[in-house]
Amino acid sequence: MHDRKQQAQSIVAQYAATSQSNKPEYYRYHKIRFAAILAMVLSLPGKRVLEIGVNPGQFTEMLVNAGYEVYGTDIFPEHRAEVWERLDVEVRRWNIDTEEPPYSPGMFDIIIFSEVIEHLANPPLAALEQFATLLVPGGHLIISTPNQFYFKSRMRTLFDVLLWLPFDHTDEFERWATLRSDARYYTHSRLFGMKQLAWMAKASHYDVVSEEYHAAYEPVGIEWARFVRAPHRWLVKSAIALVTALLWKTRSMILIALKKSTH
Repeated sequence: MHDRKQQAQSIVAQYAATSQSNKPEYYRYHKIRFAAILAMVLSLPGKRVLEIGVNPGQFTEMLVNAGYEVYGTDIFPEHRAEVWERLDVEVRRWNIDTEEPPYSPGMFDIIIFSEVIEHLANPPLAALEQFATLLVPGGHLIISTPNQFYFKSRMRTLFDVLLWLPFDHTDEFERWATLRSDARYYTHSRLFGMKQLAWMAKASHYDVVSEEYHAAYEPVGIEWARFVRAPHRWLVKSAIALVTALLWKTRSMILIALKKSTH
């Protein structure tokens, strides 16, 4: 396990050092998530991987660098067409809520569904059942999503209640209200807890292999260089990171590995 984590962290760090990186702030915000998911992928059998929601392509490149045969889907595959060409990765359009899968049944050993489930407009059970048809017998589905029980989110809701503020702040509401067509997937529809993910997995014919809680986003903003610029924000974020380090079920990301059921 320790070797896989080290290998994953090395591949993620190598990406930042050597790739033709796009969106460096996105990498900074998501690099811990990338390492956690890649470590889980490395623990599973098989080399043919489908990544659902590939933009902006950073994790896709890490999978390629790790030696996987990678395919992808996205609502807007044209946004990074030059990246897919450079990586020699086939990416097809797929709106999971409204369209049939663009790949053949039983084609993949592993499907990665990371930070996408919270964006779906429809309940996810139908999507999970579609993924099962794309997996080989005994294939695996990996899901990561923001934790509904994240300490920071819970504290924000508490303060909103105490200060009599709307749960959707004005800027968030206005952004949501102006979204049209496929652009609505740029916002979250709902968040999930681990028990809910596990229930949906069993209801859609998977067995739960592992459940993990990760502090994927807590370290962002508590780098020492940021203390000088905004010490008050640094202290608040450090306190949140300390709480989630102690109370692991309140961490920012949940990660679950599922195996396609054979019965």
